[in-house]
Amino acid sequence: MKRFQLPKWLACGALATGLLLTTAGAFSDTEGHWAEGAINKWSQEYSIIQGYEDGTFRPDASITRGAFAGIMDRFLHFQAVSPVNTFSDIKGNYWEEAILKLNAAGVYLGNNGKALAGDTITRQQAVTMIARAFHIDAETTSLPYGDADQISEYARASVAEMTLRGYVNDAMDGNFRPTDPITRAEIVNILGNMIQTLVQTAEPYREDVYGTLMVSSPDGATLSGMTIMGDLILAPGVQGEVVLENVVLEGSIRNFSKVEPTWRKTQQGTPEQKPAEEEKPGLKPEEVYVPGKTNGTFTYSGKEIPIYKGVEKSRLYEGDFAWNGDRLEYLGGDFDTRFGIDVSAYQNRASENNTIDWEAVAADGVEFVMVRIGLRGTSTGEIYADQYYRENIQGAMAAGIETGVYFFAQAITVEEAMEEADFVLSLLEDLEIDGPVAYDWEMHDSTYRVYGTAPEMATACAVAFCQRIEEAGYQAMVYAGQYVSYIKYDQGAIEPYLAWYPEYKSEKSESLCPSFYYQMDYWQFSSSCSVAGIGGRVDANLQFIPR
Repeated sequence: MKRFQLPKWLACGALATGLLLTTAGAFSDTEGHWAEGAINKWSQEYSIIQGYEDGTFRPDASITRGAFAGIMDRFLHFQAVSPVNTFSDIKGNYWEEAILKLNAAGVYLGNNGKALAGDTITRQQAVTMIARAFHIDAETTSLPYGDADQISEYARASVAEMTLRGYVNDAMDGNFRPTDPITRAEIVNILGNMIQTLVQTAEPYREDVYGTLMVSSPDGATLSGMTIMGDLILAPGVQGEVVLENVVLEGSIRNFSKVEPTWRKTQQGTPEQKPAEEEKPGLKPEEVYVPGKTNGTFTYSGKEIPIYKGVEKSRLYEGDFAWNGDRLEYLGGDFDTRFGIDVSAYQNRASENNTIDWEAVAADGVEFVMVRIGLRGTSTGEIYADQYYRENIQGAMAAGIETGVYFFAQAITVEEAMEEADFVLSLLEDLEIDGPVAYDWEMHDSTYRVYGTAPEMATACAVAFCQRIEEAGYQAMVYAGQYVSYIKYDQGAIEPYLAWYPEYKSEKSESLCPSFYYQMDYWQFSSSCSVAGIGGRVDANLQFIPR
């Protein structure tokens, strides 16, 4: 990637604070440092945080609140600016503009009307500001630190979520050290954990990204012919056009700018090729399944939802579950249960050397695993295999863990659902599994290509996929949350297949019992479980086996 040229005002500021402007060569004091890679990346390559005039980086030195604001502004290019009288103590301060920009963005709140720009920023302050800047909402308040009681209330949720996402991973002694000054190395380590690739110019970018990519170029960007395994972030300072040409995005778009990205898909081939034949009308839902019979309704989100005959009502009740660490245990008498997890390339990338230690996973009590085998892009519709599906299947099977697979589906026609099933079967041809094959059709918002799919077609796609899978000798399963289960799926039609239902619980949940109307075979009860042998957090599941 082309090196970013520091603007003149920033160069002057760098000299004023003793920073080195040149980025050639390694620093004299970072070789062998635990954050050496992140330091080189965010200083040498991206020029977000610089070294000193004497050729050092001083990785373990602290940083002021004002300088931290400058780093965040260089990183995200905030646009709005709060009034100059917002804080009483920064008029004429070198970092005044950066602080006022972060304040306008809801990131830098100050203390009793003061910015305290010259004060050293603490670890809990810095992590909280970063979480605010990236709109990271807490899904958990679990703090796995020995000094958790020392973390201030305002910072607890941000520290918990940033830790569970794997962004904060430098607590080697089991303590967070909330009031310690955050070091320069710790800052770049967090940035490196959050963002793999930073696009700072409008020049076309074509390399695959195995994590999250952020566009910070004010002139926009063109991403072409590539796969982004994580999220795509558009920084607040992006003002030019952002074009995604033949891009496969595994994660979500997190857009902090006012620019809506443009998706383009070019036609392959040469002008001499004959045009493709007109597609024939596809299979209709009524050709795939017979609608289930209903008897009565229940209310969900203000709507009357049909109750399907022949589909077992849930036999899970209040008092049936209790926490054992970060895992739920079933205390009821109707089922035997097994504990399991589901993994994808995300867990590999969070683990040492991108490799899950499956022997350690088995030793930690994991009895089954669902491995993501592939996915269809939420925007382009292209189909891809999970980068680590083969080694995960082989590793889990070798460790004696029952192994199934799931496919992240985005089918909008019966033919596409069959294509997804055939793709899965082709990947399994020379592999052995002993668990189910799950169809995971999700729709979170209007950016998903399946948005607006009629319930009849959504059901037909699920049934077509499962039929294809079972014809090949595997046991089929349908993964779906409440909205898709109630609004999109005919439960009578998918009743022959195993049901896998997600509903996350935490230690603050008023109820530990899933609220799903029907009985599930598998329950994904958490996205924040820790398992030996895997870096970061993992989805946790219980399988219910009738007694």
